[in-house]
Amino acid sequence: MRAAMRRLARTPRPGDLPPLDPRAVVLGSAAAMVLAHVGFRTWAVWGGFFYGDDYQLVREGREAGLSAEGLVEPYAAQFMPVGRFLGWLGGVPDHLSWPLLAATSIVMQAVAAIACLWMLVTLFGVRGRVLVPLALYLSTAMTMPAFMWWAAALNQVPMQAVFFAAVAAWVNYLRSRRLRWLAVTLLVLAFGLCCYVKTLLVFPVLAFVAVAYFAVGGPVRRVVTVLRRYWPAVLAGIAGGVAFLVYYVVAVPQISSDERPVGAAELAGRLVGDSFTTALFGGPWHWDTDIAPVSRAVPPTWAVHLCWTGIALVVIGVALRRDRTLRAWVLLAAYVAADYVLLLTTRAQVVGAVVGTEYRYLTDAACAVTLCLGLATMELRGADQSSRTRAEPLLARAPGPRWIAAATVLVAVSGTLSSWAYARVWHVENPGKDVLAAARDELDGFGALDLADQPLPSNVSGAFGAPYNLTSTLLPMLTPAARFPDSTDRLHLLTDDGRVLPAEVDEATAALRGPVAGCGWRVRSDSRVLPLETRAVGVPWWLRIEYLSSGDTGLRVTAGGDTTTADLTGGLGTVLVRIDAEHSFGAITLDGLDPGVTLCVDELVVGQPETEEDR
Repeated sequence: MRAAMRRLARTPRPGDLPPLDPRAVVLGSAAAMVLAHVGFRTWAVWGGFFYGDDYQLVREGREAGLSAEGLVEPYAAQFMPVGRFLGWLGGVPDHLSWPLLAATSIVMQAVAAIACLWMLVTLFGVRGRVLVPLALYLSTAMTMPAFMWWAAALNQVPMQAVFFAAVAAWVNYLRSRRLRWLAVTLLVLAFGLCCYVKTLLVFPVLAFVAVAYFAVGGPVRRVVTVLRRYWPAVLAGIAGGVAFLVYYVVAVPQISSDERPVGAAELAGRLVGDSFTTALFGGPWHWDTDIAPVSRAVPPTWAVHLCWTGIALVVIGVALRRDRTLRAWVLLAAYVAADYVLLLTTRAQVVGAVVGTEYRYLTDAACAVTLCLGLATMELRGADQSSRTRAEPLLARAPGPRWIAAATVLVAVSGTLSSWAYARVWHVENPGKDVLAAARDELDGFGALDLADQPLPSNVSGAFGAPYNLTSTLLPMLTPAARFPDSTDRLHLLTDDGRVLPAEVDEATAALRGPVAGCGWRVRSDSRVLPLETRAVGVPWWLRIEYLSSGDTGLRVTAGGDTTTADLTGGLGTVLVRIDAEHSFGAITLDGLDPGVTLCVDELVVGQPETEEDR
């Protein structure tokens, strides 16, 4: 009777909705997660601004144009033709457009998210469990710093897509041995090498997957099996990887330092012990904003200990329920160790152990976490050996699907909040955005103003040296209203908060009083030398010249080995002239007047421009 009632209950009735297809539910949920992720990242990057290398990459791209030489030119020890191409694209408009640059980051991030989903469903099938590693990748703050800074995103966001796509295509090749999938894998890797040199780390990942999951027996037998079964891939991979590595070492200048300011243990503690570990569980929960907008991960000590406990529980719990899980964790540990060694031997030797708190050097590890978590907790379809549920689990009771879903949601929400906190710094505590955007808006409001060149604070320019810390370089990239002439009748300066104010020359020395009563220094067709009260050192100076001219004329001003030409109007006037003195000088030479013009110089002051607020 009960069986009959159950069959009756399952019998479709008119008007009943058709049962949901589990695959459609999984894919629909995954698509919704990807869309939410892209929407969140759009909000995050849209409120950002140019920083540091962004300006140089765009300016160099504009100057080089879309040429082969420009695309292969290394930048900061990076071979990055794709980044160079996007730098050229950013320079296509007459002036920098943050929405354009932000849009490139959004597109790249969307591709990376889709590639992650493709890898998971390719390796493990369309099943609910793939949503766990997908959610952790989409929400982790580990990838946020390299996304918000456009110059870093050029390298690291495409590499994430390359990691996922290469693994997916590679597994398809391992299953089928079809050369078209090998070709796809090699093309993806080649594209990745044109984005970021760390794509080389994907090669051993692919080799590990082949040896650990698509061969059986001891280590030697597994390697021999892979060599025999997949020899075209082995030859192509070794040849391509070695060729690129040789080219990179020979053609790309490397960052080096004679100093060794960091110890291996200290860097490991910060990079792996604190930053990486807490990011796995939605951290770091606290950011140090001393060098905003770039923030450093500084998780609470108690949270670090708690996360290490969580890692132990996950690794042991999964091992008690499933066979062959250790190899996935070995792959993850090896990948993070490679990131650590690369950082220890490069940037850390220049910056110090504090670099271990910067997630930009761990971004690609988020991809390894996604892959390895899947390998440890799900069966790899088509593999000779794979993680699988133990016939007799060593742990009698384990968290059910609802508990796993709840834990995943908790970690994902925490990671999103950590990411939100990082993005907010770029929105509201960004000195470069505050100063340069305010200056751009004010200059656009005035129409056009003559400005004195001046260095910007390091927190505005991104700690760059000349010329990318100068207003004469950055402001014209942002607005056509910024002019930096060598002579003008009205000069302006940029204040620390981005306002543009009139400036006067603050006297450091001045010309002696002229000998001609009612005229001062009379200048005609021949040159006139005006001695100074004291010598001026060989640095850039501004001269304020008070004059009376019998007509419109040009004027040549020479001092300290530099000459500047100014245009004067007839009658009383004032002209401000910039002299980039190469050496010290004790006199100013005036000449170059138009024929028939007489000039009287009543006062000539040498000094630096200052606003009324600075006086």
